[in-house]
Amino acid sequence: MKNFDTLFLDRDGVINIKIENQYISRFSDFIFIPGVLFAIRDLSVLFKRIIIVTNQQGVGKGLMSEEDLNLVHKKMIFNIQDAGGRIDKIYYCPHLESEGCKCRKPKAGMLEEAFCDFPSIDISNSYMVGDSDSDIQAGMRKNLNTVKVDGQYTLASWAREILKK
Repeated sequence: MKNFDTLFLDRDGVINIKIENQYISRFSDFIFIPGVLFAIRDLSVLFKRIIIVTNQQGVGKGLMSEEDLNLVHKKMIFNIQDAGGRIDKIYYCPHLESEGCKCRKPKAGMLEEAFCDFPSIDISNSYMVGDSDSDIQAGMRKNLNTVKVDGQYTLASWAREILKK
């Protein structure tokens, strides 16, 4: 039974361990945060759709290609599905922060693109979960419910809370 509409997730620091001042350019560097695979499995039952919105300026810096990034995402999705969860769509911003694009969080371009692709999204019943102020600001710009996670309060922690409701 789906109780909520759309769950927007940041990637680095929410799904996988963020490596400070580095970019994940291959799946061998991608480490799932403990408990996140089962959290996404459980959240997949509660949400109509789960969408990732992630800044990936490592592409713009030439540290990885879009093909590299897509391969990381393909393997990430495989692992999530293998654990019983799902990701319905991934939006990413490959641009450098200095480019001033519309899609890089804290701007809301990726969210706006999702609203165009999925016009039935009920914003009042949707959430943005991120680990940075820019994630939360993007969600707030579009009037989403926002949840900030960190090393102690993780997506798995939040999933346990929301499952109790």
